[in-house]
Amino acid sequence: MAQPTWRLIVEKKSVPDPANVAWTPVLDYAIPGKLLKIVVVNQNGDPDPARTWQPKDFAGACSADGDLEGKLGPKLPGSALFSSAPRGALIGRIAGSTAENVLEAAPSGTNPSRLTFAVGRFCVLLVPTSPVGALYLAVNDSPERMGAVTNPLLVNIYEAL
Repeated sequence: MAQPTWRLIVEKKSVPDPANVAWTPVLDYAIPGKLLKIVVVNQNGDPDPARTWQPKDFAGACSADGDLEGKLGPKLPGSALFSSAPRGALIGRIAGSTAENVLEAAPSGTNPSRLTFAVGRFCVLLVPTSPVGALYLAVNDSPERMGAVTNPLLVNIYEAL
């Protein structure tokens, strides 16, 4: 299979944006069946896997892949919103709203009302047919701390043609 040709659809979006919001809307509607690529970039728009941000109370900055070794994040009760990714990682969600800070587990045999996934510094995602809605990005932390990030990340989003 040939590699897709990518078209830039969101350029240098700051996450979080504005400051102190949990979920940053990056696409008004993620088209079902589309192949998307999300990449952390520098000020010039070039891929930058070394770019860092610093979630609230972290001992130091981490990449969009998060605190992989568990050494930077604070030792707090509760856990990060998305348990499959390290605290401090860039995560995404399709559907829902900017006000929601919960992950809804769908009962067996039903479609979820939102889909949450790990993004990190590079992600290729086939947008599912369900759920449908906007695409949001955020830092993986406890809900009350998600918007408190120093040095936001910049991301480019591409769609396959």
